[in-house]
Amino acid sequence: MAWSYGYFTDLNYTHGYYPEMNPAMLRLACLCNAVEPQLPDAPSYLELGFGQGVTINMLAAASSGTYWGTDFNPAQTVEARKLADASRADIHLYDDSFEEFANRRDLPDFDVIALHGIWSWISENNRKIITDIIRRKLRPGGVAYISYNCLPGWAPVVPIRQLMSLYQDYGGGKMSRPIEMIEGAVQFAEEIAKAGSYYFRDNPFARHHLEHMGKQGRNYLGHEYMNAVWHLEHFSDMARSLDEAKLTYVGSARLLDGIDAFQLNEEGTRFVSQIGHPIMRETVRDFLVNRRFRTDIFAKGARPLPGREHRDAWCALAFVLVVPEIDVPKKIMCARGEVALPADKYDLILEALADDGYRPKRVEELLKHDKLRKLKPQDIVDLLTVLTGAGFAAPAQGPSETVSEQCRALNRHILQRALVSMDLHHMVSPVTGGGIGLNHMTQLFVLATTAGKEGAEALANYVWDFLDSTGERLVRDGNKIEAKDENLKEIRILARKFVKFGRPLLQALQIIDAPEGGGWSNEAKR
Repeated sequence: MAWSYGYFTDLNYTHGYYPEMNPAMLRLACLCNAVEPQLPDAPSYLELGFGQGVTINMLAAASSGTYWGTDFNPAQTVEARKLADASRADIHLYDDSFEEFANRRDLPDFDVIALHGIWSWISENNRKIITDIIRRKLRPGGVAYISYNCLPGWAPVVPIRQLMSLYQDYGGGKMSRPIEMIEGAVQFAEEIAKAGSYYFRDNPFARHHLEHMGKQGRNYLGHEYMNAVWHLEHFSDMARSLDEAKLTYVGSARLLDGIDAFQLNEEGTRFVSQIGHPIMRETVRDFLVNRRFRTDIFAKGARPLPGREHRDAWCALAFVLVVPEIDVPKKIMCARGEVALPADKYDLILEALADDGYRPKRVEELLKHDKLRKLKPQDIVDLLTVLTGAGFAAPAQGPSETVSEQCRALNRHILQRALVSMDLHHMVSPVTGGGIGLNHMTQLFVLATTAGKEGAEALANYVWDFLDSTGERLVRDGNKIEAKDENLKEIRILARKFVKFGRPLLQALQIIDAPEGGGWSNEAKR
């Protein structure tokens, strides 16, 4: 068989960053499930199948730990190593197959073994090899993060994948270039739907899914649907398959997935509360929300935290906002639909977190904060959990100078890349230990700031000069804005917002250098 083992390699994978893989988020997820987070501050971390290497490189740059990874696609390994060369973090990247990697003699024992999505796209033999790596190389107390496509959510659209695979093998796919083949496969499925297919008539979700596919990136579709293997399983199957690796299920790395109030209606919550066995309960929850993707954390030697230790562990944590206070919505979308964030509580915690220039704050400090005195300690813990799970806040750390310099070096590389590409949508923060989502316009404002531009007008002019030099224009309501004055008008609006709200936050996150005397003090770090 070819070196790809049936894995789709004609197009490179997307440049995604996955915050739930951050060791700080894994620790928090353990804590949210009352399990002791036994991860050291400088973890030994392994990612299997790192794709473009965005996540592993940002985590390595923002950590004093040691990071290892393999992805058997050499083109992706080359790209990942460019990021590693920029940060000069302690990171080791290979293009070994999983079998080759498993046989390396220089591997340490790992505190974290993580794999995002690939479990669903690899052969049974490779899944066994990964399970064996976890069994042999995950140290006692370590955690495994495995995200994967799951049932029952994917069940209605399995036939769509089969149609696309058939087109790839027997239709026009063999004679087409990769993008053309994917376009043709999607169009082939759409033509079947338009031809009066009873399958699409009787399965409205499948029809909706097909329409959504037409808007998705072709690189993603190629990796999702065009592999020789497309493995779907229930959570109970996954838990059973990891028994031999001595792993115990802890919870979801996506914190909101574990909160019934955000996932289930009242009847579902009552029903689930009557189920005692954790594997059965979690599988039933998947049916109630029709889950199609899971982000599971398993631990080797999970230790439940007694009440006092649990409280102390929470009090020792620090948190920081990762979006400006004004950008936090009043409602968020969850499995049960739109859920309101009550202003009488969330506005208070947001104001407290935004105080003092967004400085990170320990839970112990927040419990004593003047604005939060009316809230119970558990209320504050719950609010922080929701804000973090929704992506508005993150656990914070006091970075060393080495970590800070690694992050600065990687961010310089990302900013230079922003001049020629829009494929990276994050910059790295030494305060959160990982990536922070920043769109291309914001990256250009950061670049202008590093070039010494300060006011909104100077930032806007810098960005316009860059866009004009490359022939780029802003887009409004789907239409390109051609006139210079109209472009500048839109850019100025964005620049004023950045100066007032975005820049102070990025200074707190140490993505932009803070004014003299700013930042998180050494005393606060302790």
